Amino acid sequence: MGDNNDAFMRNQNAAVRGTTKGQNRANVLQLKLIGQSHPTGLTTNLLKLFEPRLPLEFKPPPEKRKCPPYSGMAQFVSNFAEPGDLEYAPPIKEAETRVEFSTYYICSILFLWFLITIL
Repeated sequence: MGDNNDAFMRNQNAAVRGTTKGQNRANVLQLKLIGQSHPTGLTTNLLKLFEPRLPLEFKPPPEKRKCPPYSGMAQFVSNFAEPGDLEYAPPIKEAETRVEFSTYYICSILFLWFLITIL
């Protein structure tokens, strides 16, 4: 009822206008005068944005240079690896045996234990 902070509360003085009739009439006349300045009704500031730029000065086209001919890669095919070459086969991955892995694992655990006991 008397809550002044309610955002949805209607204006108490809804019948009171913010501007008078004379002010509205002056605004309408100003808008009409603006519209009469140009057939589109745009203001001078906006019309400046649509003014054309100066034309570009003529420059002769650049001379065409002689480019080297296209060369393919057929001349390099003889350098490719063939099925009999060592480079052609993928490298053989040497796997770790179970004994090698277990010795590495045990050594790493002993090293960590040694560091913990010293520190």
